[in-house]
Amino acid sequence: MILMSHRRSQQLRRAGERASRGRRSPTLARRLPAVPPPRTTPTTARPVTLRQAPADPEGNSQPDVPQQHGLDWARRIELVAVVLGVLLSSLIAAVGIWYSNDQVSQEMGIAQQGQITDRYTKAVENLGDDAMDVRLGGIYALQRIMEDSSRDHPTVADVLATYVRTHANKPPKSGDGVPADLHAAVTILTHRDTTRDKAFYLDLRGTHLPGVELWPRRYSGQPADLSDAVLTGAKLRGAKLLHANLSGASLSGVELSGADLQSADLSEASLPSANLSGADLAGVDLTRANLLGAKLTRVNLSSADLTGAALVATDLSEAILADADLRGANMSGADLTGADLQGTDLTDTILADVDLTEANLYSDTKLPPHLARDPDIKARIAELEEKIAKDH
Repeated sequence: MILMSHRRSQQLRRAGERASRGRRSPTLARRLPAVPPPRTTPTTARPVTLRQAPADPEGNSQPDVPQQHGLDWARRIELVAVVLGVLLSSLIAAVGIWYSNDQVSQEMGIAQQGQITDRYTKAVENLGDDAMDVRLGGIYALQRIMEDSSRDHPTVADVLATYVRTHANKPPKSGDGVPADLHAAVTILTHRDTTRDKAFYLDLRGTHLPGVELWPRRYSGQPADLSDAVLTGAKLRGAKLLHANLSGASLSGVELSGADLQSADLSEASLPSANLSGADLAGVDLTRANLLGAKLTRVNLSSADLTGAALVATDLSEAILADADLRGANMSGADLTGADLQGTDLTDTILADVDLTEANLYSDTKLPPHLARDPDIKARIAELEEKIAKDH
């Protein structure tokens, strides 16, 4: 066999030499197979693993077949790292922007407070000027500060209230009304935003503001707000306080004669010894108000709500109480001489030591049962009814 292999090798070598010299033997060419051209293997984009095929029914193993997977673990970790990096960078950028905005806001707030302080100082200086227009400018400048800064609202309100008490501690000259600067200050105080008051309360005790006009705002209709205000001993004769809110106000000894208080809210107000003679209180709310010893002669209280009010020893002579509600009120010792009680509701009213025979009673006056049966009361009602019939 060695000899045969050697001979075969020599034959192949000599055939190759003849082919290289271009003298290839036709016989040998037929015997030698053609050499196929080399094949190039395409480059794959993804790694390929071989999957072991299951054995056939006879137990013979099958050749391995390629199986492609998704991203390998390294690639996945790389993508997660990239995503986390982007998120972290975004978070850092957002925190930086927030911090920058916060710094800017703080700086702007400090600058704004500095401006308000300068405005406040200048406005207070103007209050002491001799010229009326300069004082008015200072008052309106303080009003603007009240509106712009809730923090400074109570302080400014207290400054304005002190200004009114200081400059209105004496009655104006005869024939003069309330000065313009005082009127402006009171108007601002009574139309302020009370939700910003904090510990501030309006104190105008002892002030002389005769004929002051505190109308509801022209456009919003907001009435003057004097709720819980201290007006003890204030002189408000002839004041215009339509629809004003005076609930819970301290009005002891106040002078309100001839004042216009139509539809005002005086619920739970304290008015002992107050003078409201000749005032117009039509439709006013005086529920649970204290009118002990008050002077209400010739006052118009038609359709007023006086339920639960204290009217002990109150002077109501010649007062108009038509259609007023006095249920539950205490009128012990009250003077009702000449008072008009047409349609007045006096059921459950305490009327101890009250002489109703001097009042103007009518058949529609609602009286407590024991008084409605009183012969003198019946005679008084009949007398007035007959007089009305004759007049007509």
